Amino acid sequence: MFVSDILAEKGGLVYTVSPGTTVSHISRQLSTRRIGSVLVVDRLDRLAGIVSERDIVNAVATHGAPALELDASEVMTRNVVTCDPDDSIDQVMETMTQGRFRHLPVVRHGELLGLVSIGDVVKARIAETQHEAEALRAYIVAG
Repeated sequence: MFVSDILAEKGGLVYTVSPGTTVSHISRQLSTRRIGSVLVVDRLDRLAGIVSERDIVNAVATHGAPALELDASEVMTRNVVTCDPDDSIDQVMETMTQGRFRHLPVVRHGELLGLVSIGDVVKARIAETQHEAEALRAYIVAG
């Protein structure tokens, strides 16, 4: 199974913000939309960074309540690790585990195509495992 299979099921809709969006606004959006991160894009819609719940916690730990008035560009992770639609689920799981992050933007040739979360990856892996088990059962029964 590949990242493209996940995107085919969930779609490529991604919530993005500009570098000048405040942490307060981002926090409200994370809560309202029940998501764990937002992607920061520049004026040309190129990926500039990601703001995750962890980035917000780090900002509050460092700056206290005034962190809510900081801009995304001040708290975002800049060197964003991405994946390609042709990457396997196993590759993505390894990347997320090694990097200790839960969200991975899907990018091809500089174009943002979507975002996969660890939840998306686990769901896809479970579905793949169930399909394999059913195929084995059918093979054994057909014997």
